[in-house]
Amino acid sequence: MQQKKFNEADIDNVLELLKTRLNKRELGTIIPFNEFLLKAAENPLLVFRSIFQQFSGMLYYYTSREDEYANDPENIHYQTINSDNLFVKNTDTPFFADLPLANRMLRWADALRSGAQQNKIYVFIGPPGSGKSTFLNNLLKRFEEYSNTPEGTSYEIFWRIDLAAISVQLTHQMKGLIEAYYEKYENKGLEPKHNFFEIPCPSHDHPFLIIPKEMRAELLERLIVGKEKTKIFNKKEYEWLFKKNPCTICSSIFNALIGKLDSPTDIFDMIYARKNNFNRRLGRGITIYNPADKTPDRLVLKNEKLQDELNGIFRDSSLVKYIYSRYANTNNGIFALMDVKGDNEKRFHDLHGIISEGIHKIDDIEENVNSLFIAIMNPEDKEKIIDKESFRDRIVEINVNYILNYTEEVKVYCNAFGKQISNKFLPDVLNNFAKIIISSRLNTRSDTMSKWIKNPSLYSKYCDENLLLLKLSIYNNIIPSYLLEEDRKTFTKELRRQLIDESESEGSKGFSGRESINIFGEFYDHAKKTFNETGGTKRPVLITMNHIRKFFEENDEYSAKIPKNFITSIIHMYDYNVMQHIKESLFHQNEERIINDIKNYLFALSYDINQKLLCPYTNETIEISDAFFNSFEQRIIKKGTSESEKINFRKQQSYKLTICLQDMNANGLLLEDTQVYKELYATYMYNLRENIFQPFLQYTSFENAIKEYGTPKFEVFDSKTKEEVRFLIHNLQARFNYTEEGALQVCLYVLENKIAEKFAAK
Repeated sequence: MQQKKFNEADIDNVLELLKTRLNKRELGTIIPFNEFLLKAAENPLLVFRSIFQQFSGMLYYYTSREDEYANDPENIHYQTINSDNLFVKNTDTPFFADLPLANRMLRWADALRSGAQQNKIYVFIGPPGSGKSTFLNNLLKRFEEYSNTPEGTSYEIFWRIDLAAISVQLTHQMKGLIEAYYEKYENKGLEPKHNFFEIPCPSHDHPFLIIPKEMRAELLERLIVGKEKTKIFNKKEYEWLFKKNPCTICSSIFNALIGKLDSPTDIFDMIYARKNNFNRRLGRGITIYNPADKTPDRLVLKNEKLQDELNGIFRDSSLVKYIYSRYANTNNGIFALMDVKGDNEKRFHDLHGIISEGIHKIDDIEENVNSLFIAIMNPEDKEKIIDKESFRDRIVEINVNYILNYTEEVKVYCNAFGKQISNKFLPDVLNNFAKIIISSRLNTRSDTMSKWIKNPSLYSKYCDENLLLLKLSIYNNIIPSYLLEEDRKTFTKELRRQLIDESESEGSKGFSGRESINIFGEFYDHAKKTFNETGGTKRPVLITMNHIRKFFEENDEYSAKIPKNFITSIIHMYDYNVMQHIKESLFHQNEERIINDIKNYLFALSYDINQKLLCPYTNETIEISDAFFNSFEQRIIKKGTSESEKINFRKQQSYKLTICLQDMNANGLLLEDTQVYKELYATYMYNLRENIFQPFLQYTSFENAIKEYGTPKFEVFDSKTKEEVRFLIHNLQARFNYTEEGALQVCLYVLENKIAEKFAAK
């Protein structure tokens, strides 16, 4: 199809659309105070938010949560949290937060929102290679984006002083500013006043704070209705509305204007609300320092031209002093230190006095500092830097350790090597590689586990001797179904909380994030050599637990970091789970199939070997042979039965059938109503459950059929064997997400490693 050529008119249309969109984005960013109050009345919980509440809202906005044990009386609200929108999507470098960290983040969000942890420095501590820097960068990127959404909007004070109302003679410079304003706002829905002067608040104060404290409660009483009023008047998180002061500059302007106005209420015509525009690159609302960044020489910031005009407006140079510090840029914003080393160490200690009082002194002026202070720190620097007890009281530590969640660890590998790698593994094998890596990060001794599980040997089929696999399931918010009822009942709130709290002290040793990627890359490069076509099957070979076992056995350096016997235990657990998959897939209460199998067998008893006949009871063509009888009788007759005993069994069933056929003819019964049928059905179902692995133990044609599945040779096997193999492969795909190749290969894995023998008697 021929591509359309753009002409000049088309370009004009595109530009007009762009202008319209830009105008719409600009409109409403500056609104009169009465319109601001209207927005507050309509949605008070959104408009009346501090930076702490706003940041808390952002954390919840970008995460989805599921409390899978909400109805459990021992629930501790440890949730399954998807934080991909917060840390992964649309980022330069994704960060993968495991469930322990994600839950810590939301507990932090709750503390921020409640006001219980303000006047603090939030220090994220983690070992090298844990991704702390990526974590903070992505967090700040999301906050910047969130502030531009309707849900994340916040406002700051913006002054537009009506010069005529206070009888100020315009200077030449002020006339130029006014003309520029006319040009900026004409045709944009805002009616510019004839004489005015704009003054931004350098501290980005919330507009509500300009209302005198003694008037705020009464105004809110009239402004807000419903349950929101109860929250605002009673919740600690909204105390700032009644207690905080506006910045010194805004207070000075307010007081100076009151003295010049005929009617003090006219001052609210000069107060506007401007949408907060957070911009990390410009240092507006978000400032982040790296250790090598130098502090600007000018600690006191001024605007000389603006100060001259203010002096001219108020005829007094002492009324309004437009000076502020770099901390004003992040008042009601975020001040962050990326790694507390070098110059950041001094910046960190400088925050002590500011946080304690919430005030920073510049010259004779007191500057309010109400910021969210964040720092990144390595564990080895903690004791050296946080050395004062009074300072420790102002620190809230949040650990950002190596991943303890195998699902997130797998995401790291997929991000590094491509999502397609998961297609190269049998189900659960890639997860198990991640668990082996994570095991190096865990403490082998757990006081909580010892207190909870009294007899670990009862779980030898599912777990290692230290129960690390059980702990990994708990960290992944899975309470395994294999837990005994007694242990399930004793898993109380107290024990659950203690176990989750152990994650705080784990993940600071073992394989780092960078090391795990390198190790996986080395393993994958070695294993994918087996992806090529093999033997005569022309099938790609998927990665099994044997590949993982061999890799770690041949790498002493890696094995040394993994707990003793952990790999053996995880392979045993994998084998057990695989056999459960096969057991479920082999055993099927397909009534129609079972009924037809029994009817075909009973019909065949009356005929000689090597005949091909149509069974009148099922309308199926059957080929009567020893293989036909054996494939059915393996479900009926005990293992080890001799050939002569099998022949006698058939004669007995044939005799019973003869008698039953007489009853059928005399009484009009169906074959399934006869006693011989009912006995065979009951025996079939019982043995099917008890001897579910029989095809894997002694049914040689079954193994050969799996090897030849999908080839012309598969068709030479008897119909019973073919049907059984097809059913097994189909169920493994439908129920357990195996591919066809994966289903075939896992069956061969079981056969070649004689895994069925281990579990058949259990």
